[in-house]
Amino acid sequence: MHLGFNPLSIIDDADNSAVILGELLEFDFSVWDKVLFSLIETLEMALIGSSIGFVLSIPAALLAARNISPSYVSVIFRSLLGLLWSMPPLLWAILLVVVVGLGPTAGIFAISLYIMGLSGKYLYEIYESQNVSAYDAMHVLGATRMQIAKFVTIPEALPHMGNQYLFLLSYSVRESSILGLVGAGGIGFYIIHHLESLNYGKAAPFILAILAVTLGMDYASTRLRKRLVHN
Repeated sequence: MHLGFNPLSIIDDADNSAVILGELLEFDFSVWDKVLFSLIETLEMALIGSSIGFVLSIPAALLAARNISPSYVSVIFRSLLGLLWSMPPLLWAILLVVVVGLGPTAGIFAISLYIMGLSGKYLYEIYESQNVSAYDAMHVLGATRMQIAKFVTIPEALPHMGNQYLFLLSYSVRESSILGLVGAGGIGFYIIHHLESLNYGKAAPFILAILAVTLGMDYASTRLRKRLVHN
């Protein structure tokens, strides 16, 4: 196999893995202040980035939906949204670090662009699956495309949109945690720094913190999404 994949290598390197695991479990909480700071920065990046991306995705999805926009407009915005979500946030972050420099600004823009594309794709599919009779009735009454979007499309999609935003926010927290690997801010910067320095004990609290927050966000968003769907 040209990949050189050997599942038995895990067994062969078991001794080395055990040593590293042992060092990871020796938590060094002297870095706790940096853990808290970087965790807050990660959450802020996720919240701001996903909120900007989600808000921008709403009009973009309206323009991409075939049942709302003219075909030539729909094609343009579908292509734009497809481009945005086809590249993961980490790749966007690599490009944006070059453009805007190191730090959380690049991370926020990376999250925003990806979430705009991903959310936009979900939203225009929701818009296109709505009840056709409501659109026909509005057309008969002489409503414009803008009026149809305002009084039919958006109101019918609101429960799904709230559900979707909570999911994307939870997803953004996970993505924001690794953007620091390329200098785009967040807790990932400290994780990779301590791992590369072989300070596994200092890396462990950062890993534990992001694991706890990610699981907590998943649990909270799942409960809230169930409540939205139920209502």
